[in-house]
Amino acid sequence: MLQNSKKKICIIVECLSTGGAEKQAANFSKSLYKQGFSVAIISVKDQITYTYEGELYNLGANESSIKIVKQLQKFFAFKKAYKRIDADVYIDFRTRSRRFMEWLLHQFVFQMEKTIMVIHSYKIDWHIPKGNFFKKTYARAKAIVAVSKGIEERVATEYGFKNLIHIPNYITTVDAEVAAISEVKDEYIIAVGRLQNDIKQFDRLIETYHASKLAEKNIKLFICGDGSDRESLEKLIVKLQLENDVKLLGFVENVAAYIQNAKFLVLSSRVEGFPMVLIEALQQQTPVISFDCKSGPSEIIQHKTNGLLVEDQNFANLKDAMLLLIENIDLYMNCKQNTVSSIKKYTEKPVIQKWIQLTTA
Repeated sequence: MLQNSKKKICIIVECLSTGGAEKQAANFSKSLYKQGFSVAIISVKDQITYTYEGELYNLGANESSIKIVKQLQKFFAFKKAYKRIDADVYIDFRTRSRRFMEWLLHQFVFQMEKTIMVIHSYKIDWHIPKGNFFKKTYARAKAIVAVSKGIEERVATEYGFKNLIHIPNYITTVDAEVAAISEVKDEYIIAVGRLQNDIKQFDRLIETYHASKLAEKNIKLFICGDGSDRESLEKLIVKLQLENDVKLLGFVENVAAYIQNAKFLVLSSRVEGFPMVLIEALQQQTPVISFDCKSGPSEIIQHKTNGLLVEDQNFANLKDAMLLLIENIDLYMNCKQNTVSSIKKYTEKPVIQKWIQLTTA
């Protein structure tokens, strides 16, 4: 561990709240700190709820309400923090779709030979802005890390980068005892994520739950997360007369407890990157059901071994899968007993070693 004590790593994030990539970045800071690295974090937004290790540079604090002034403040604050930190390696976890701001950062801030660009979504244009400038710039990065094999294959096909590698996200060790949720007496299934229907499709999940008749079996649907589509989801719940059966819990501090006590977790996304919520559920011995969307679920789910993998965007099959995992007790128990053993390669120790090898090279 001590051999890393003089190596300084800077993690760049949009924020440290609500999202899977942001949670991974927070956990990553703690892993690096345990390994003896000096850690700094640049957060673009003043949204800090996840625990982390290292020195935080919060660029969102005391920002102007005037958009153009705010953006200029952010740019100069970013440049100042980057220079002050003077890290050996910078690891960028952000989405990077604003072309002009990214151009400014690459022209006047980033040192690409010290920078690792992480791609978290199969929608790679969220992370690599269009244009030859960015293609040439990314080619000079220390590395480009794809968090799933599906993302790696797509980036390789579209860009042909020589500095592209695959390092998956990972799960950290949790306390053996997860806080109880004594106020919940019902049986339920669970979904977790931002309330963003164009990606997570919670509206269609609620409709599928309604069609499944699970409510008639006294099995509720809990959805954990916040987002811009909360109001429309609330209206849909009322329209379908599911007020007693579907609960929007918002941002939940002890989400692991809700996952652990669920019958199973369901993921209905249109597109993903490497959905950590599936691994988090399996770690809690909770089976999972997911669309075989691009990308990630097929790398995590072993069909009928630790959960069910459903034809991509086939909501009729998703409904049948939800019923199957409730009604087929033998299948359910088989999936449940294989949960933890199925995710060993996505635990902290093997994955962090790949990061150490990359950052110290």
